[in-house]
Amino acid sequence: MMRRLKLIAVICALFGAALALALAEPPRHDFPPVGCWEVLCGDFHMHTVNSDGKLTTRERVEESYNLGYDVIAITDHGKPGPYRVARYLGEPLGLIVVPGFETGVLGKEHYVALGAPATFKPRDSHRWSEKPGEKTVHYQEEMRAIAEAGGILFQAHPPNEWREPTDWGVKQGIIVGVEIQNGYGKVESGSGPLGGVQCYPHSFDWALKNNLALFANSDVHGTRRQGPQPVTLVFVSERTPEGVMEAIRARRTVAWFNGIVCGREELVSKLLSAAVSAKKSGPTQLTIENCSPIAFRAELRGNTIELPPYERTKLEWSGGSSMTIRWLNVWTSLTSNLEVELKIVEPEAVTSLR
Repeated sequence: MMRRLKLIAVICALFGAALALALAEPPRHDFPPVGCWEVLCGDFHMHTVNSDGKLTTRERVEESYNLGYDVIAITDHGKPGPYRVARYLGEPLGLIVVPGFETGVLGKEHYVALGAPATFKPRDSHRWSEKPGEKTVHYQEEMRAIAEAGGILFQAHPPNEWREPTDWGVKQGIIVGVEIQNGYGKVESGSGPLGGVQCYPHSFDWALKNNLALFANSDVHGTRRQGPQPVTLVFVSERTPEGVMEAIRARRTVAWFNGIVCGREELVSKLLSAAVSAKKSGPTQLTIENCSPIAFRAELRGNTIELPPYERTKLEWSGGSSMTIRWLNVWTSLTSNLEVELKIVEPEAVTSLR
């Protein structure tokens, strides 16, 4: 009996050591509150060995935690079941897990479903028909079934053509979002929409015109590469799966990827207002503080200034009590950067962006 207990103790110790090795200290990624909202870092499109991915559900959850995500969805093709394991593993880490799976129209659009329960039975994954009466389920019928189960859809890696299935789903309020970034893409080239970043710029235009939530997701199948990851910022009223779903339905998301931020002007201006502050630090000197994990680039009086994450930057300033700043890596349309007036006040006063 004692030998058996000792063996169990050794196995538990080895398991605990392996778990400790698998988990690392996540990089700092917190944001200051934006009004009444907390900002979470999310990835809502990823795969495991349950479909065509290379990592187990445990490995995917641990990887996401190590990289600093607050909320994820495992979205295997036609298989919502891995959610149960992911939630079991993620909750003790403080990682929010939303149920999900990927599906779509035969040979055409791919959609990610979020919020339908793990017991939901997807039909004809990636084989929806475009006409009623075909051998596979009609796209309208399956979209309705997902919505009736409490789910929503967003379009993944969208093609250049806006077709009937997406148009119908958007008009029905079932499709509520679209990916602007899928994967990693490339950094800015300096020319083209969004500064030349490789992504889906046309979907940003779609999102603005059709009131869709913006997503930047990895769609990762193998092991993630090192370095910055695509992030969907979610502005939640409460840090729960329900809070995340409510925020997505309300379109309170911003896409952050490859050093740029894309979002509606109202939301990104509030994000900047919370994240960046300025105060006088001398008769002709200012201190600008960035309280977020985003590295911002700004244009001020024809000069470019860099604001690294969680750092203070000192500037010589002999102007008035405010300055107009153009945020070079914050986009409110395909060709427009966010521009705000930054108030400059004394150290004891409060600074705000408007």
